[in-house]
Amino acid sequence: MDRIQRALDLSKAQRAQGAVQASALSPHASAPGPHAPTLGSHASALDLRAPASVDDQRLERATLYREFGIAPVDIAARLPLDWPTLRERRVISCDDPRPAGHAYRMLRTQVLQRTRAHGLGTIGVVSAINGEGKTLTAINLALSLAAEPNQTVMLVDLDLRRPAIASTLGLKAEVGLESWFGGDDPTRKVCYALEGVERLYVLPTLAPVPHSSETLAGLGTRRLLNELKERDSARLVIVDLPPVLLSDDALMVAPLLDAVVLVVNERRTKREDVARVIELLGDTKIVGTVLNRSTESEDRAY
Repeated sequence: MDRIQRALDLSKAQRAQGAVQASALSPHASAPGPHAPTLGSHASALDLRAPASVDDQRLERATLYREFGIAPVDIAARLPLDWPTLRERRVISCDDPRPAGHAYRMLRTQVLQRTRAHGLGTIGVVSAINGEGKTLTAINLALSLAAEPNQTVMLVDLDLRRPAIASTLGLKAEVGLESWFGGDDPTRKVCYALEGVERLYVLPTLAPVPHSSETLAGLGTRRLLNELKERDSARLVIVDLPPVLLSDDALMVAPLLDAVVLVVNERRTKREDVARVIELLGDTKIVGTVLNRSTESEDRAY
């Protein structure tokens, strides 16, 4: 049982204990019937998305903060995934037995080792130009990271010129970050959970944003990233960024991140483009490089 469930069980027991104490103090309280549940019999059935009352929700949040330092995630909706279609789009589930699934699990382990060693909380996924697989890498990395126990992951689409996370995942979201940047809505209005995938939350962008560079350079971007990473010390924020060499959008966000992963396509990326990306990123830490479309055989297995 992971730490979130333990916290919820504890808050359930605390509520039940309070009810028992209140009953003992009331001179007119009736004794529990023969089929009354014990304190722990239904604790695991508690659903955080539908708490019994406002007071219950506050108690759950207080328990999560106090016992485990976890901030529950407010979501706009829980969206379904069409896995047969996703597999055709090369989206990899965390338990995929194919070589690509093994490769992403290896990437997950390497990213986790480096983030924990250096205290990293926000990681961008970048490429030199378009078509090199950065969005797919961001999605598959986020899915793989979320499979790690006690690891919460936020997947954020900040490629405001050509957003693709929602369309790749087939999400039927109503509101995206393009609306959040243009108004005062709280982040929960654009935060979605995925059915069947625990601990992964998506903040998609649904439509291109005019003047994307100026938008990303504004205070809203810094506020968004700070809010996402400061609520939970166990949370990783994975950000899909625009290609570095096609606009200055990525350069507006990269200094706000702890590190980036550079995606390189063996069949498209030029050596000089990689050198130029590294030069432009400057002091931004590159935590790793992903090689897509490699001609090396992937048939090896263990």
